[in-house]
Amino acid sequence: MPTTVTTPAPPSPPHHQTAAQDRVSTREKIGLGLGRMVAEGTHGSQYVLVNPVYNMQLGMNPALLSLIDFIKRFFDAMIDPVLGQFSDNFRSRWGRRIPLLAAAIVPLALCFGLLWWFPRGSSEMALFWHLLLVSLVFYSFHTLFAIPLNGLILEATDDYHERSRIVGVAMAFGFLVQIGSQWLPWLTYREIFNDPVTGQPDPINGLRWVAGGCMVFFVLAGLVPVWLCRERNYHRVSHQKSIPLVSSLRAVWHNRQFMTVLTSRFIFCFTYSVVGILSVYMNVYYVFGGDKAAGYGALRFVGSAYHICALTASLFFFPWLVRKIGKKTALQAAAGLLIVGCITKLFLYIPGQPWWQIIVLGFNGVANAGFTLIPTAMIADLADEDELATGLRREAVFGALLSWFEKAGNSLGALLSGLLLGVIGFNAMSSGGVQSPRTLELMKYTYFALPAIGAVVALFLLHRYTLNEQRAYQVKDALARRRVQTPTGDLGLPAKQPL
Repeated sequence: MPTTVTTPAPPSPPHHQTAAQDRVSTREKIGLGLGRMVAEGTHGSQYVLVNPVYNMQLGMNPALLSLIDFIKRFFDAMIDPVLGQFSDNFRSRWGRRIPLLAAAIVPLALCFGLLWWFPRGSSEMALFWHLLLVSLVFYSFHTLFAIPLNGLILEATDDYHERSRIVGVAMAFGFLVQIGSQWLPWLTYREIFNDPVTGQPDPINGLRWVAGGCMVFFVLAGLVPVWLCRERNYHRVSHQKSIPLVSSLRAVWHNRQFMTVLTSRFIFCFTYSVVGILSVYMNVYYVFGGDKAAGYGALRFVGSAYHICALTASLFFFPWLVRKIGKKTALQAAAGLLIVGCITKLFLYIPGQPWWQIIVLGFNGVANAGFTLIPTAMIADLADEDELATGLRREAVFGALLSWFEKAGNSLGALLSGLLLGVIGFNAMSSGGVQSPRTLELMKYTYFALPAIGAVVALFLLHRYTLNEQRAYQVKDALARRRVQTPTGDLGLPAKQPL
């Protein structure tokens, strides 16, 4: 009987170790992190406050709020690639990113405060136009700050693993400020802000004082990256020719790897955003039967738990997982965790028992960290591959396109979320805030189903992504050889380098 000879499988290639020159200093990581705090804090805080203030307190129709949310997010998404291209093409003695951060931070903080400075007693339509118009100006300055900051994060290092660590630190700072934002609705009800005549709670007065404190923090934190961060690639790109936006869009459209990342991010954001606001409504109306004070009181803890899990996953879990199994598989693992979290929603939202939902939000927080961190690190790798093929550095516009797909998903989801509340029969002005059993059940099953479907679709889409660790280091080495040959970099001309 012939003997079967088993050929041993070739050993897996060893993981690369980050060289000392590719590591980013703690000082710069703190600067990038505080910048991320501003980008996430200004956006996240208004997201946390809008529905409790305009719908639950002022009785504004949720369909109008969802329309505003759609318009402002769609506008925000549309200007992302334009300002990304502007940042890539901007030239000054201080660089192409830092001056834009400095110019945007004060107007951004002022617009955040204006969101809550509406005339008391305003009609529903007056509130509608106030929120819409101020939001459009707010997001103009938010994009002018966030997109150059994204460019700084993407270009901070050439190393595959250090990119994951940098993005993880930046995301952790963002999640940290989101922990604080969960306490903002609760803070507006503190006794210190009560009406001095009646002694009754005055949440609008509290809101304005709280927003004023946030404004001061955002200005101070936003100036830190201006002083602590540096533009690592500016000496190489200062003579780069201006890149037309159309050519960048065309390059992305024909890049299968890029489109896989963007589409996966879009699907995650869309399906999550449609039901994202339901986390607040499930807590207030399903768990606490419409008791807003009790719901907000619990929400500051359960919402904080969500962001603590996301923060921890950004700093430790996903950078470690990427080193072990690579970015693609780690992102698929995040999709799997989201599916598990969605299933737990069916069992752990229990009337009168708020703390079980922490498990649900823990899974959601970890999954969201993965879907935020890993695609951003992937884009940095893809920007290197693009430079190898074209000779161009355009991190900001690539990061802006990732942001565009994220915001497009969020804006479309936001539009449907308000309509969804109407379809399931939600009524903010019902007696005592109590909703019908049918409304509560529809809310629960919708909250479960849509993100789970999105996670499954993203899981299978990611099979198309092939830029792994070995390929990323081959690209890095090829670019290093080219830069030695042409130190100033003839970055205006297409160039290809064999691996």
